[in-house]
Amino acid sequence: MATSKPIALAVSCHAFNKTGDMVALSPNSHEVIIYATVGSEDAEKWTPKYVLSEHGGLVSGIDWSPETNLIVTSGHDRNAYVWRYDEATDVWKPTLVVLRINRAATSVKWSPQGNKFAVTSGAKVVPICHYMPANDWWISKMIKKHKSTVLSTAWCPNNKLIVTGSSDNKCRIFSAYIKKVDSSEDDGFGAVWPDRHKFGELLAEFDHSKAWVHSVAWSPSGFRFAWAGHGATVHFAQIVVGAPIAVQQCESPDLPFLDIKFLSDDALLAVGFNPSPALFTASGDAAEPKWKFTSQLDKTDKSDAAASGPAKSAFAGARAMFAASTDKGIKAGNDQTTKETVLATRHQNTIVCLWQNRPGLVTTSSVDGRVLFWELSKFGVDVAGLKIQ
Repeated sequence: MATSKPIALAVSCHAFNKTGDMVALSPNSHEVIIYATVGSEDAEKWTPKYVLSEHGGLVSGIDWSPETNLIVTSGHDRNAYVWRYDEATDVWKPTLVVLRINRAATSVKWSPQGNKFAVTSGAKVVPICHYMPANDWWISKMIKKHKSTVLSTAWCPNNKLIVTGSSDNKCRIFSAYIKKVDSSEDDGFGAVWPDRHKFGELLAEFDHSKAWVHSVAWSPSGFRFAWAGHGATVHFAQIVVGAPIAVQQCESPDLPFLDIKFLSDDALLAVGFNPSPALFTASGDAAEPKWKFTSQLDKTDKSDAAASGPAKSAFAGARAMFAASTDKGIKAGNDQTTKETVLATRHQNTIVCLWQNRPGLVTTSSVDGRVLFWELSKFGVDVAGLKIQ
């Protein structure tokens, strides 16, 4: 059963600051609300402190850089804003981003060093933005070569490469190296991609999913990455110097995923249409790891299952929610009868966003309007064994 009341009708994306005492979230609207969490996992105890309302359309992405304490937001209004906190006035002030896209922005991600960010869009391009102090704005350089809407992106830990997922069914690796912003020193990828310092260069392309690629992720070491497709699969890629990139496919035990994140090189968490996060783990040789689905994080308690009837699969739960919605409006005389299905999981609907607060702790936000905390060790995850640190 859900352990926290909804904070909004739906939460489309969220991000925490470095210390975890502030969270920025969008209640599926044009606004971003920043809450003071006072160290509590109960959203009812959170206090709304600031409202960022510059966007003219739905907010599609939020990222909070732990390196600079800057917030970046993207929206369906084809804009992005960088927000800087002014302590003197106690106000978050937006900085102009020259994004140059003619379709909605779909997501946004800071680079590991916090000196660049990438925006995905329906314009089939990915602007890589960096700051120009002389003009006090952020300018963009375009990464192209996508054939349809770009849905997601993730940065390599070296701050120079990105991986993208697109509705043209492909996952791609690009150079996002910018002179005078990034170091030109070799970081181990020179033997893999000699053209890694040519901005916008397409370094690798994969079409294994045969479906929209909803989410992508890069591991902490930089030599593993993954992508999740709408065909209910997760593909894991292993980079080995001097050999072709090896790709392994893992089937989702239930419904497709919308967001994935590496917890360590040997563990990946995935969330999506199933209201429970799913854990995938690797074993075997580091150069040829064997990935497998390990468990659902939200294991139904026996007492909850008994109270709510026979245990149901995620598909059965989704079908029950659909059946409940079709029951609305059935007339009994002059009355309206509405049936609601309560799932025996903490989330009651699709999970759309995953955030790693610190090693061993993640948060999720959902269409059900909840932001939930997951202390991994309390949900049966071997934090030490999987090297989550």
